[in-house]
Amino acid sequence: MSLSDSIFIFCFLPIALLLFYIAREELREYILVVFSLLFYAFGSRTYFLILLAATAVNIVLARFISRAKENALKTVLLVIGVIADVGLLSFYKFRLPANFIWEKLTGRLIFDTSLMLPLGISFFTFKAISMLADSYTGKAKLSQNPIHDALYLTFFAQITSGPLSRYNDLKNMSGELEKGFKRFDYISEGVYRFVIGIIKKLLIADNLGKITTEVFGADYASVSSAYLWLGSICFSLKLFYDFAGYSDMAIGITKMFGYDCPENFDYPYTTESVAGFWKRWHMSLSFWFRDYVYIPLGGSRNKTAFRTYVNLFVVWALTGIWHGASIHFVVWGLGYFVLISLERLTGLPTKLKNGFAKGLYRVFTLLCINFLWVMFNVTGFKQGVLFIKGMILPQSDELSLLRTGVLLKQYGVFIAVAVLLCMPVTKAVKTFIDKKNIKALTVVSECISFAVLAVLFILCVALSVSGQNSPFVYALF
Repeated sequence: MSLSDSIFIFCFLPIALLLFYIAREELREYILVVFSLLFYAFGSRTYFLILLAATAVNIVLARFISRAKENALKTVLLVIGVIADVGLLSFYKFRLPANFIWEKLTGRLIFDTSLMLPLGISFFTFKAISMLADSYTGKAKLSQNPIHDALYLTFFAQITSGPLSRYNDLKNMSGELEKGFKRFDYISEGVYRFVIGIIKKLLIADNLGKITTEVFGADYASVSSAYLWLGSICFSLKLFYDFAGYSDMAIGITKMFGYDCPENFDYPYTTESVAGFWKRWHMSLSFWFRDYVYIPLGGSRNKTAFRTYVNLFVVWALTGIWHGASIHFVVWGLGYFVLISLERLTGLPTKLKNGFAKGLYRVFTLLCINFLWVMFNVTGFKQGVLFIKGMILPQSDELSLLRTGVLLKQYGVFIAVAVLLCMPVTKAVKTFIDKKNIKALTVVSECISFAVLAVLFILCVALSVSGQNSPFVYALF
């Protein structure tokens, strides 16, 4: 079951909300945990017991860590927890490459190749490590009731693809929810955000996905450069709207139940630099690596600059490996290490003084990001090189060139809307209306927005009911 499935939208979520709000305050988190476990059981029945065991182990370890008096014991418990969590993740992430290497050496397999990746295991692991580490440092003040810990680790809105919230982010707003107007505010804001997310996913990302599936499934050496460029740009847009759409839906659901959730995207394609891109894209992951890997390694405060770059290398290598145990993911991660290191060494784009130079650097940044998304989406390193080569060195093929024109004609509106909404256009319009402070204009704009969103939501529901919604991209990680 997915957040965009009709059964989730019209059955699972409404029932969960109804039971949550009619229940006594002390029972609400129990209800959410039960529904979270049901959600996981529907989506990954094979690994349900693993989720239960991992949740129980992490809760017990976090509570022992927070209560331990001796630093040595706290450290040992933290190390045990991190090794257990990383070990579980590594087993499922790396069994396929391990099988490949072992088969080449011995002719035998060491792992069952039929095993799938457990639903949300990467995000669960990072949240679990976050809880353990924050318990160790005292940043996380554990609830008196372990059910809150279980909710943090398993909450159905976030378990599949985040955002990677921290333990203290999941604050119980039950006191405010007892006030009628507050309850309405949380639900209405949550519904609005959920609708925005499902529109991004089903109407924009899924339509762009039809182009990317076709282009990335082609023979890269025998198609035109224009065809490859179209596919790569559409994938950059599709990935953003797919993941940002999921994040909006997750944030919206979390808000409906009276909790806050960290933002995950901030118009990333308006960035002025590569480093700035990762302050806007999948922000919860960037901040996680900053707080639990980069800073503990020493961050930027080192005696030598070399150590800082070593720390950056480790972070980006791990970021690539976290996304997948394949060389093209590692190259993707290290590509960002190289670009960000160059920015630190040269002082770009800060040293650029005129607007034209800054504009050129912004174009260069987006091109680099686009090339790296190609490497991210291909099935292997060689395929990535072949795809990028076809983009840079002109290739001609009449049939694929004609197909490019057909795709642009068929999906041009979706591409144009996707490009436009990558920029803070709606935000600028809202700011303009607020500054004018004309009540009539505000009412008209809100009515138009409501009508447009209602129509688009109905269209999304129709697509979902007809089974035309594809899986979220980051659910694969």
